[in-house]
Amino acid sequence: MFDTLNNLSLEEEAYVIYNNVKGSSRDTLINLGVYNTNIKCLYKSPFGDPTAYLVKGIVLAIRNDNAKDIIIMRKRHE
Repeated sequence: MFDTLNNLSLEEEAYVIYNNVKGSSRDTLINLGVYNTNIKCLYKSPFGDPTAYLVKGIVLAIRNDNAKDIIIMRKRHE
């Protein structure tokens, strides 16, 4: 049920539960709204890093090193 952001598939949506990123990147992601919010995986770069996510109407590129420290809850498809 809980997973990390780097494991989200293309077009899959989730809810950010916790941001465990270390250092100044944590503050930057929080300031950009990557906490307690919906997030959707939009694109992956040709080599898989970084990945583009839709958060609160903006597209953010997040590196896998940071994405693996963001805890998400996947949305159920009904």
